[in-house]
Amino acid sequence: MGQVARTGRIDGKAVAALYSVAVNVVLIAAKLLVGLLTGSVAILADAAHSFLDLSASIFAYAGIRTAAKPADEDHAFGHAKAENISSLVQMFLLGATCIAIVIESVRRLVVAGSVRIAWYSFVVVLAAMVIDIVVSRYLQSVSRAHGGSAALDSDALHFASDLWASLAVLVGITLVAVFDFKLADPLAGIAVAIIIGTTAIEQGRRTTQVLLDAMPDRPTLDAIERILKSDPRLHGYHALRARQAGKHVLLDVSVHVDGNLSLAQAHKVGHAVSERIQQELPVVTDAVVHVEPVDDEAHG
Repeated sequence: MGQVARTGRIDGKAVAALYSVAVNVVLIAAKLLVGLLTGSVAILADAAHSFLDLSASIFAYAGIRTAAKPADEDHAFGHAKAENISSLVQMFLLGATCIAIVIESVRRLVVAGSVRIAWYSFVVVLAAMVIDIVVSRYLQSVSRAHGGSAALDSDALHFASDLWASLAVLVGITLVAVFDFKLADPLAGIAVAIIIGTTAIEQGRRTTQVLLDAMPDRPTLDAIERILKSDPRLHGYHALRARQAGKHVLLDVSVHVDGNLSLAQAHKVGHAVSERIQQELPVVTDAVVHVEPVDDEAHG
């Protein structure tokens, strides 16, 4: 039964990633066509953003499928960090997009290009904004429903940043159409690059921390410590260590138990503590509890 449920979760996340890929293909085609027809660097920049989003969505799908593989002889802790690697690759792709957009936008500021804004320019940008909102919320909901997914969260973040980028494009082409302010188009392109860059840096920082085995967030640690402190069979603990793989938390802690307990009894306490932590905190998928005897009177 557990395996069936696990497979269902994996398939659900993979389907969401594939849905993201399909949406990005449609957005790229529409934005690229309008950008080429009008000569708008802002719309072309947005198309480039969507193209990188497509690559990101493909990496998200690959990361989810790889993370779904069970532990083996070479990967005793499983493959969950594949999602984090996928997320980091997506951030590098966004960074590369930023540089390309800034270069083209600055070139357009120095050497003015012809821009023709048509009614369908607004249709595509507005439609893209609606799609960005819908898909971002969909990916976030799928991630939450399946206990979290670094790859899907990154993908959702791309669509959210697309929304702000499209808003910048909308302002730029409006200024060109209404006031014939040609520089608004490349300036909007630079605004898009700034939005993308900010997103990439922040998400990249979070992902790097996970890959460096940083401790999980404070609320998770507080919940673990609360369980350890509230268990009457324990007389303290030390060497609490935790790290993340994907959205999973792997825990290692040494607990103090009554030194008069037999080896079997002490082992039973440690096993019970491990099970309780994983039961009350589903995000903790592996809890290794080391048992150390102490003088019961000194710690009573």
